[in-house]
Amino acid sequence: MGKGKIPGALQKVSTQLSKRSKIDGIGITMTAELSDVFESKFEGVKYILEIVEKKWSNINPLVMDNTGHLISINEACKNYLRVSSANWAATSEVLAKIFQNCILIDTGSTTTDIIPIINHKVAVSGRTDTDRLSTGELVYTGILRSSIPSIVHSIRVKGKETGIASEIFALTADVHFLLGNISQEEYSTEIADSRGTSREECLSRLARTVCADTDLLGEPELIRMAYYIYNKQVEKIGDGLKLVWKRLLIEEKLKLNFPIITTGLGGRILGRDAASKQGFRRFFDMGSILGIKDPQAVPAVSTALLVAENKGEKLVWPTY
Repeated sequence: MGKGKIPGALQKVSTQLSKRSKIDGIGITMTAELSDVFESKFEGVKYILEIVEKKWSNINPLVMDNTGHLISINEACKNYLRVSSANWAATSEVLAKIFQNCILIDTGSTTTDIIPIINHKVAVSGRTDTDRLSTGELVYTGILRSSIPSIVHSIRVKGKETGIASEIFALTADVHFLLGNISQEEYSTEIADSRGTSREECLSRLARTVCADTDLLGEPELIRMAYYIYNKQVEKIGDGLKLVWKRLLIEEKLKLNFPIITTGLGGRILGRDAASKQGFRRFFDMGSILGIKDPQAVPAVSTALLVAENKGEKLVWPTY
């Protein structure tokens, strides 16, 4: 998120919630603490938790940590690294109640989480973002906000291998909108040049990544560039999936029936394609499993379900 975005957004959500007549419980899961609006993770976590506690101290909100447990705000403040960027843990814990064995691929606007579930347990090697980057469980590429140089360093333009300018001239949102993978409404991130999200503007930004414009490069050439970037992004996610699968020590032939669950705005596109290229053939959509339309809401819904269960609700989990 850009500077200044997080506090206002949190205040807006808190105001909306305060209008409800009755709230039985509140669960918190976050990634906002990594925003550059905060100088450190500690500052980010502290700020977020203080806002929630100020509004809802009488309800005793619970915070999702990266081990899949719900803890008090007081404990979360003392162990801020356990709750930092732990939204993946909420989705994974719900999934572990539904599938005995599977792999979750959650591709959002900026990152991709690759989380194995084995014997109804979340079987990750890393818990913090830094650790997960080294295990393949966190791949820093997403469907909206990733820069083009973070995916490719060169690309063929009119038959010649051409270097990519190391500038934020365009984002993956431009690529995926041009390819029809997202709608104009789903292009919901800050725009690289602060202009619009029309097809012509996306083409213009993509051309600029090789220091050109749409007068120099026609639409067919730019669409070829977009497909190349897309395939390299799929390959990057596939590399993370290969690392995770290798660590599980499961026979290669079992890939055919091993469930892959996708979620996030890019899950059905990037996540599924990456898994398919790695030989997986059995796919489920997390939003469909939970009965929600917006894949970006899955961590929030998962957290709510876990809070309800924590408070004694008898939930009936589907089985696959």
